[in-house]
Amino acid sequence: MKYYTTALLAVLSCSGLAVQAQDAAQAEDPKTVSLDTIAKPVLRVLKKLKLSGTIRTRYNATFNKHIDIDGLQHSNGSDKLTDNAFTIPNARLVLQGDVTDRLDVYVRVNFGDFKGSPTSKVLEYAYGTYKINPYLNFRMGVYRPNFGREDDLATDYLRTFDFSNQYTAFDENGWMNYQMGATVMGEAKIGKLPFKYYLGVVNGNRRNSFTDNDNGKQFPARVELEFSRNFQVGVNGGLGKEYGSSLSVWGADVNYERQLSRKLHFQVESEFKQGNNQSLFFSEDIPNTTVSNYMMRGAYVLPGVMYTINKKEIKSLEASFKYEYFDPNFKRDGNVRQQYVPMVGVDFAENYAFRLQFGVVIDRYNHNVPNTTEYNSNRFITQLQIRF
Repeated sequence: MKYYTTALLAVLSCSGLAVQAQDAAQAEDPKTVSLDTIAKPVLRVLKKLKLSGTIRTRYNATFNKHIDIDGLQHSNGSDKLTDNAFTIPNARLVLQGDVTDRLDVYVRVNFGDFKGSPTSKVLEYAYGTYKINPYLNFRMGVYRPNFGREDDLATDYLRTFDFSNQYTAFDENGWMNYQMGATVMGEAKIGKLPFKYYLGVVNGNRRNSFTDNDNGKQFPARVELEFSRNFQVGVNGGLGKEYGSSLSVWGADVNYERQLSRKLHFQVESEFKQGNNQSLFFSEDIPNTTVSNYMMRGAYVLPGVMYTINKKEIKSLEASFKYEYFDPNFKRDGNVRQQYVPMVGVDFAENYAFRLQFGVVIDRYNHNVPNTTEYNSNRFITQLQIRF
């Protein structure tokens, strides 16, 4: 997408130059065209771009013997495992802005991905959105295809420590998180009921490559109904193919919030999804099985409260509790994972610009699998976020 964006900016710049040169030609000799005439169109675009960023640091510690900070169990009891550490999951820079009245661009990189293998990971977003009217808009590049409520939430505004486990699984299967493709979207009304829609086509192999790994594509769709400012319901569905195997997914989510008093705000969000787990199917490669026998499903509920203080030192206090159920393969006796995440937070600035969170991540599986992350564990997390 970087090349598409560069080419698009070049075309727009050249168009601006052509107009400027034509006007100048009517008033003076073309040989005397100044450098300002060339620079102004480019400068106009650059002045519209905005730079922002987020730094998120985290301290992890495990309460269990022989389990490291990633939840990996070490049956040999090695002293070399890391049971506590400071990490930087996010060190992001964002460049965004309007190229024209109808076209905007968004690019985001995460230098925190250098902590592991950065291949095809550092670039998170690189897309352009062309706005025709409120009812019809187009987006193309690397982006999140709005297949569920979590796809519409920035990491900066999460009320728990991270996205859900089902979000990770549907990301691995090409439906959520950073995907490469194109989407048509818009807003309208059914009678007096406002709704948003998204209909896309993506490669389905995440951002692991700047091309596709097969000829199959995946078609995610979402409709979000806004019954009121405080109550929204989303419905998702998708069809696709990978290596000739047919895929399908569906899901629904609900978001409700209410101002309990002048200072106390309550919100609860929940989500359910079900679909093929083709990444597990292709990785196991078991003879005489089909992808239809590999089905995953998950659900979570996340209630939370925020108490507004609005003092110079502290803006608000918050608390949340997430419960999640995820089965990676309910047709073949999948190892069900249940997760409990209580968290509290302190906001020292408006809009989560300076935020400190504390929490515990409690994982419980149907059965423990030695030397894997499918093992019961308890971890403590402290997280500091700075937005600029």
